[in-house]
Amino acid sequence: MSRSFNAIRSCIVPAVLVLCLTAGTYPALAGGKKIPIIHSTDLFHPHDDPDDHYDLATLFALDEFDIKGIVLDSGRQPDAQLKRFGGPPIEQMMKITGRKVPYAIGLSHRLNSPGDKALDQEQRFQAGIELIFSVLRESDKQVTYHAAGSLRNLAAAFNREPELLKRKLKAVYIEIGRGPSGEQREWNVTLDPYSFALVIESGLPVYWCPCFGTDGYATYYTADQSAVVGACLPAVQNFFVYCLTQSKADPIEFLSTGPHSLPTGERKMWCTAPLIHAAGRKIYRRGPDDFVALQPADAAKAGLADKLVEALRFVPMRAAVGRLPRPGGEDGKPTRLSLDVKLNPKQNHNGFIFRQNDEQYSRIMPSVLKNLLAELGK
Repeated sequence: MSRSFNAIRSCIVPAVLVLCLTAGTYPALAGGKKIPIIHSTDLFHPHDDPDDHYDLATLFALDEFDIKGIVLDSGRQPDAQLKRFGGPPIEQMMKITGRKVPYAIGLSHRLNSPGDKALDQEQRFQAGIELIFSVLRESDKQVTYHAAGSLRNLAAAFNREPELLKRKLKAVYIEIGRGPSGEQREWNVTLDPYSFALVIESGLPVYWCPCFGTDGYATYYTADQSAVVGACLPAVQNFFVYCLTQSKADPIEFLSTGPHSLPTGERKMWCTAPLIHAAGRKIYRRGPDDFVALQPADAAKAGLADKLVEALRFVPMRAAVGRLPRPGGEDGKPTRLSLDVKLNPKQNHNGFIFRQNDEQYSRIMPSVLKNLLAELGK
């Protein structure tokens, strides 16, 4: 076992499991307009779904973000982060970009009710919530929260200190659900239905990003991995190869190895557009099938100001729980949750919902992702 891998493993404190809580040091953008963000992800190594690694790379590729913390959400698998620790890909991204980002393991079980504070869960799984509180209390700016996976850590934190979260969270992007179609039959919802029910009615500034849905109310698209990864720097290519081959080699040393065969085939993606929106970027057409996500000022400098493509938007909504899930069944899974959603309400909206705004969305987003990740690590 090499020294660099030992350095990662030494960040694990068995009694509490607070992981590598180092201060973020990435330099601010001109004018001090960095956006503090907390990213919650069901990231594992070996992976459950490699889209989490693409999302992590996208997060690090967006220079607008001051990544204040990453919460590792173990989803449906209690103790999974202990056995398949999600730290290696984060350490690789920090090496590639020169950033230092704190990360911690979150709750291991779903909430027992919408009001559950999860105080009865083991102390070693409380570090994610402690990280959320630490970031919010110490930040002199309001913080953006992005969750891909369950919402249990956010929901439990809200139940403990609702006023802190209402005061310090600027936007809460939640990648979950099936859009305004009633019953929410979707993986991330089933991970913790009570958490979703709480967050959607919490009064927090919710930007709901359905994974699937009709009439364009879904962030889903597919990307050709050979095109996306092929455009990346060698170290970033190795980041994806390490993930997809489920390598057991030292994660940092692997970044400088190769060349390796690059991944091929389609990869399902969800988080690209919401992360770009959270960063304040817009999408511009650079060529017939070439699209980039840029800040408007940068687009103007590149001569693309008149090439804006309105590929997505967030629609005001008023969402309420139509049927609250109840514990039931021999497997202990709650019954399904349904929502009542009013779009563009005349008053009293309690959030926004993502909607594709261009019939070419599925063609635009792979190009955007490829061009964004091509800049990662430069």
